[in-house]
Amino acid sequence: MDKPLGKDSFSLLYRTGFRINYALLQVMGPAALSPETDPRIRAKRDYERRRKLHREWKAHQRSV
Repeated sequence: MDKPLGKDSFSLLYRTGFRINYALLQVMGPAALSPETDPRIRAKRDYERRRKLHREWKAHQRSV
């Protein structure tokens, strides 16, 4: 299994940017949107997806 890169990267820079973006959306984002269009929910889903890929890659590296 290759290390996730590009749009699947879970780097320190991505995680820091996510936290800043999520905090700003919490304060200055839209009041209430449907789950499909809410940018906070989309960002959280993408974060969870990337974290899952990263954890799978780490587990694969340990088993090799």
